[in-house]
Amino acid sequence: MLSESIESLWQEAERLNRPVASLRVPGVGPDEVANAFGGPVPGDVAEWFGWSNGVQWQPNQKQDDAALIPGYEPLSVQDAAAVKASYGSEDPLLGERWFPLLGTGGGDFYAAVEEDSSTSPHVVSVMIGEDSRPAYGSIEEMVTAFRDFYRSGVFFVAADGTLDADDDLWIATETGSRPDSV
Repeated sequence: MLSESIESLWQEAERLNRPVASLRVPGVGPDEVANAFGGPVPGDVAEWFGWSNGVQWQPNQKQDDAALIPGYEPLSVQDAAAVKASYGSEDPLLGERWFPLLGTGGGDFYAAVEEDSSTSPHVVSVMIGEDSRPAYGSIEEMVTAFRDFYRSGVFFVAADGTLDADDDLWIATETGSRPDSV
Protein backbone atom coordinates (compact mmCIF):
# COMPACT_ATOMS: atom_id res chain seq x y z
CA MET A 1 0.00 0.00 0.00
CA LEU A 2 1.37 3.40 -1.00
CA SER A 3 0.77 5.15 2.34
CA GLU A 4 2.76 2.45 4.17
CA SER A 5 5.60 2.80 1.66
CA ILE A 6 5.62 6.59 2.10
CA GLU A 7 5.66 6.19 5.87
CA SER A 8 8.62 3.79 5.67
CA LEU A 9 10.55 6.25 3.46
CA TRP A 10 10.06 9.02 6.03
CA GLN A 11 11.11 6.60 8.78
CA GLU A 12 14.40 6.04 6.97
CA ALA A 13 15.01 9.80 6.88
CA GLU A 14 14.22 9.92 10.59
CA ARG A 15 16.53 6.95 11.30
CA LEU A 16 19.42 8.97 9.84
CA ASN A 17 18.38 12.03 11.88
CA ARG A 18 17.59 14.04 8.77
CA PRO A 19 16.08 17.43 9.66
CA VAL A 20 13.36 16.95 7.02
CA ALA A 21 11.72 14.32 9.24
CA SER A 22 10.82 16.93 11.88
CA LEU A 23 10.02 19.63 9.28
CA ARG A 24 7.32 17.65 7.43
CA VAL A 25 4.10 19.61 7.05
CA PRO A 26 1.04 17.39 7.56
CA GLY A 27 -0.71 16.40 4.38
CA VAL A 28 -3.83 17.83 2.80
CA GLY A 29 -7.04 16.22 1.65
CA PRO A 30 -7.83 15.11 -1.91
CA ASP A 31 -10.11 18.12 -2.50
CA GLU A 32 -7.31 20.57 -1.73
CA VAL A 33 -4.97 18.66 -4.07
CA ALA A 34 -7.58 18.70 -6.84
CA ASN A 35 -8.23 22.42 -6.30
CA ALA A 36 -4.52 23.23 -6.51
CA PHE A 37 -4.19 21.42 -9.85
CA GLY A 38 -7.52 22.64 -11.22
CA GLY A 39 -9.28 19.28 -11.45
CA PRO A 40 -9.22 15.62 -10.53
CA VAL A 41 -5.91 13.98 -9.68
CA PRO A 42 -4.95 10.30 -9.58
CA GLY A 43 -5.48 8.63 -6.22
CA ASP A 44 -1.73 8.01 -5.80
CA VAL A 45 -1.01 11.73 -6.23
CA ALA A 46 -3.66 12.63 -3.66
CA GLU A 47 -2.17 10.02 -1.32
CA TRP A 48 1.35 11.48 -1.76
CA PHE A 49 0.15 14.97 -0.79
CA GLY A 50 -2.08 13.46 1.90
CA TRP A 51 1.06 12.30 3.69
CA SER A 52 3.08 15.53 3.38
CA ASN A 53 2.33 19.01 2.15
CA GLY A 54 5.97 20.01 1.84
CA VAL A 55 8.30 21.07 4.63
CA GLN A 56 8.41 23.96 7.08
CA TRP A 57 11.02 26.63 6.55
CA GLN A 58 12.81 28.03 9.58
CA PRO A 59 15.44 30.74 10.09
CA ASN A 60 18.98 29.67 9.13
CA GLN A 61 17.70 26.49 7.51
CA LYS A 62 19.90 25.00 4.80
CA GLN A 63 18.51 23.56 1.58
CA ASP A 64 19.81 20.16 2.64
CA ASP A 65 17.64 20.29 5.79
CA ALA A 66 14.55 19.99 3.57
CA ALA A 67 15.90 17.12 1.44
CA LEU A 68 13.93 13.89 1.69
CA ILE A 69 16.28 12.42 -0.91
CA PRO A 70 19.61 13.99 -1.88
CA GLY A 71 18.95 17.40 -3.40
CA TYR A 72 15.15 16.98 -3.57
CA GLU A 73 12.54 18.16 -1.14
CA PRO A 74 8.90 17.13 -0.99
CA LEU A 75 6.86 19.89 -2.58
CA SER A 76 3.77 21.40 -1.06
CA VAL A 77 0.72 21.05 -3.27
CA GLN A 78 0.83 24.81 -3.89
CA ASP A 79 4.50 24.69 -4.89
CA ALA A 80 3.87 21.65 -7.09
CA ALA A 81 1.07 23.48 -8.91
CA ALA A 82 3.38 26.48 -9.37
CA VAL A 83 6.15 24.24 -10.79
CA LYS A 84 3.65 22.78 -13.23
CA ALA A 85 2.38 26.21 -14.28
CA SER A 86 5.88 27.60 -14.78
CA TYR A 87 7.32 24.60 -16.63
CA GLY A 88 4.83 24.58 -19.47
CA SER A 89 3.70 21.65 -21.57
CA GLU A 90 6.40 21.25 -24.21
CA ASP A 91 7.86 18.08 -22.69
CA PRO A 92 6.61 15.01 -24.59
CA LEU A 93 7.28 12.68 -21.63
CA LEU A 94 5.00 14.72 -19.39
CA GLY A 95 2.03 15.08 -21.67
CA GLU A 96 -0.87 17.05 -20.23
CA ARG A 97 -1.67 15.27 -16.96
CA TRP A 98 1.39 15.47 -14.70
CA PHE A 99 1.97 16.40 -11.09
CA PRO A 100 5.33 17.43 -9.56
CA LEU A 101 6.12 15.58 -6.31
CA LEU A 102 9.74 16.35 -5.36
CA GLY A 103 11.84 19.30 -6.47
CA THR A 104 15.23 20.97 -6.18
CA GLY A 105 16.14 24.60 -5.71
CA GLY A 106 17.51 24.55 -9.27
CA GLY A 107 14.26 23.55 -10.95
CA ASP A 108 14.72 19.77 -11.34
CA PHE A 109 11.80 17.63 -10.24
CA TYR A 110 10.15 14.23 -10.19
CA ALA A 111 6.60 14.20 -11.55
CA ALA A 112 3.82 11.65 -11.59
CA VAL A 113 2.44 11.33 -15.12
CA GLU A 114 -1.06 10.03 -15.70
CA GLU A 115 -1.87 8.08 -18.84
CA ASP A 116 -5.29 6.94 -19.97
CA SER A 117 -4.05 3.37 -20.37
CA SER A 118 -2.74 3.00 -16.80
CA THR A 119 -4.40 2.76 -13.42
CA SER A 120 -1.39 4.28 -11.65
CA PRO A 121 0.75 7.20 -12.85
CA HIS A 122 4.40 6.56 -13.68
CA VAL A 123 7.21 8.88 -12.59
CA VAL A 124 9.42 10.99 -14.83
CA SER A 125 12.67 12.70 -13.83
CA VAL A 126 13.00 16.23 -15.21
CA MET A 127 16.41 17.87 -15.07
CA ILE A 128 16.69 21.39 -16.42
CA GLY A 129 18.93 21.46 -19.48
CA GLU A 130 18.65 17.70 -20.10
CA ASP A 131 16.07 15.44 -21.68
CA SER A 132 13.44 14.18 -19.28
CA ARG A 133 13.49 10.44 -18.70
CA PRO A 134 11.17 7.80 -17.34
CA ALA A 135 12.33 6.94 -13.81
CA TYR A 136 9.78 4.65 -12.11
CA GLY A 137 6.72 2.66 -13.12
CA SER A 138 4.62 4.15 -10.30
CA ILE A 139 4.82 6.45 -7.30
CA GLU A 140 4.98 3.41 -5.05
CA GLU A 141 7.90 2.01 -7.05
CA MET A 142 9.71 5.35 -6.64
CA VAL A 143 9.04 5.52 -2.91
CA THR A 144 10.13 1.90 -2.41
CA ALA A 145 13.32 2.49 -4.41
CA PHE A 146 14.17 5.58 -2.35
CA ARG A 147 13.50 3.70 0.90
CA ASP A 148 15.73 0.87 -0.31
CA PHE A 149 18.43 3.39 -1.30
CA TYR A 150 18.50 4.54 2.34
CA ARG A 151 18.67 0.97 3.60
CA SER A 152 21.41 -0.13 1.19
CA GLY A 153 23.58 2.96 1.60
CA VAL A 154 22.98 4.47 -1.85
CA PHE A 155 21.63 7.45 0.15
CA PHE A 156 23.89 8.29 3.08
CA VAL A 157 24.98 11.10 5.36
CA ALA A 158 28.31 12.46 4.14
CA ALA A 159 31.19 13.51 6.41
CA ASP A 160 29.98 17.14 6.24
CA GLY A 161 26.54 16.08 7.55
CA THR A 162 24.66 16.51 4.27
CA LEU A 163 22.49 13.89 2.63
CA ASP A 164 24.42 12.44 -0.29
CA ALA A 165 24.10 9.58 -2.79
CA ASP A 166 26.06 7.16 -4.87
CA ASP A 167 24.86 8.89 -8.03
CA ASP A 168 26.04 6.11 -10.33
CA LEU A 169 23.86 3.51 -8.58
CA TRP A 170 20.93 5.92 -8.30
CA ILE A 171 20.96 6.77 -12.01
CA ALA A 172 21.64 3.18 -13.02
CA THR A 173 18.52 2.09 -11.15
CA GLU A 174 16.38 4.74 -12.81
CA THR A 175 17.68 4.09 -16.29
CA GLY A 176 17.41 0.31 -16.09
CA SER A 177 21.13 -0.36 -16.12
CA ARG A 178 21.04 -1.31 -12.46
CA PRO A 179 23.67 -3.69 -11.18
CA ASP A 180 22.32 -6.73 -9.34
CA SER A 181 24.17 -5.78 -6.16
CA VAL A 182 21.76 -2.97 -5.22
